[in-house]
Amino acid sequence: MRRIRMSSKVTGSVTAAAALFSLFYGAAQAAPPPTDRAADLWRASQNFMKNGKFKEAREKLNESLKENSTNAKAYADRGLANDKLGMYKEAIDDCTRAIQLDEKLLAGWVNRAWAYNKTRQYKKALQDCNKAIELDANCAMAYVNRAHAYNGLGHYQKAIADADKVLSMKSSSHAQSLALINKSHALHKQGNHGEAADAATRAIQLSPKMPAAYINRARALAKQGDHQNAVNDYSKALKYNPRLAHVYHKRGLSYQALANEPKAKADFETAKKRGFKEIAAPSKVADPR
Repeated sequence: MRRIRMSSKVTGSVTAAAALFSLFYGAAQAAPPPTDRAADLWRASQNFMKNGKFKEAREKLNESLKENSTNAKAYADRGLANDKLGMYKEAIDDCTRAIQLDEKLLAGWVNRAWAYNKTRQYKKALQDCNKAIELDANCAMAYVNRAHAYNGLGHYQKAIADADKVLSMKSSSHAQSLALINKSHALHKQGNHGEAADAATRAIQLSPKMPAAYINRARALAKQGDHQNAVNDYSKALKYNPRLAHVYHKRGLSYQALANEPKAKADFETAKKRGFKEIAAPSKVADPR
């Protein structure tokens, strides 16, 4: 497991779909003075963010920050855009700058935690989540990100506790689906494959286009010997994100278990072409992308 307007809290892995990012963006916060050109560019970036046009949003934020390099919210927003574009180092740098400018800006801590999770820097992500929760104990996304970090560190019971915290809160369906994905992963790693499949099913019901939910359910089903349904779920995950090399490999294993060698061979070859390396590919933590 890689994603929201900020009221006094956030999602929320995982409500207009384009608005429910797994991170924060600044549109929900008080805008800078309306006569400021930097503010106009910053506001323009929000429309692109809402519509999932992160490259365009980033360009507007670049311009805005040239005009005003002290807008912490703009740095946090650009951190989100960079994350969505797969530029995780840049996302971390931007969020760090946002925090330096305003250490009480919740978005800076939550967005950086997410980027740290994406780069498997789980201890740093955990620290940022703890700081976010210190600032706002009702921030659902902070608990989602912390569950992700706990999963990455192998602290599965703590991951489940944070996921359950989100489910008990008045959080968005996106936040709850991400929490359920993290819970499913933790249960799977604990060997509770039936419960893991159930948690993933609930996540799918909330967010039917989230690849990680199908992947988690497929893994749990495969562990229970239900390879046909595992194949179906892996295929759905690839429908929503065909770039996931490790999913081709996993589907290939299920095809192999079903004695469908031609399809297994095709999937293994595709996984290899997309850069999959079996030895260096641990079980992925919940990632909604």
